[in-house]
Amino acid sequence: MNTGIISARYARALLKYVLETGNGDKVYSQILVILLRMNEVRQLREYIEDHTEITPEKKLRLLEAALGEEPAKELTDFLNLVIMRRRCGYFMRMLYSFVSQYRSVVNIKVGRIVTAMPAEGLKRKLEDAFGDKTGAEVILEEKIDPSIIGGFVFELDDWRMDASVRSHLEKIRNSLIETDNRIV
Repeated sequence: MNTGIISARYARALLKYVLETGNGDKVYSQILVILLRMNEVRQLREYIEDHTEITPEKKLRLLEAALGEEPAKELTDFLNLVIMRRRCGYFMRMLYSFVSQYRSVVNIKVGRIVTAMPAEGLKRKLEDAFGDKTGAEVILEEKIDPSIIGGFVFELDDWRMDASVRSHLEKIRNSLIETDNRIV
């Protein structure tokens, strides 16, 4: 059985459901929180996906505790469907598939910016510039990596811009090595 196909079909059904009810933004944000919690707390993932002896009500309470609020009705209905159809083992994949499909439908692009130190102004400028260029809402995840020394590395879809000091130093180093090898 192809887990990707199963996950995508369930995610597509959830997407259709939330678009019909108009509650997509809330379900999307709750799913992001659930995915974060399930990645942080492995036991939560195991209880939801692996333990068939845990009742659906208890699984819903676990998700509610992970969210810190009551799950949206659509999310509750979805989890009940997944449990009823005995597809809990695919739950996390379904959520990831939903996130991907939802972003595609509402035109959200998620990228990443790596800097040596926090640079909030740069993040906002890049989000705005590429949002205007692509016509999508651009959300950049920030990562601080002092090893790049300075500058930044920007990634969005298949596009990558490396304006870090480390990469420039590497280019200079490689150029010097190449020149030195020609001399000898």
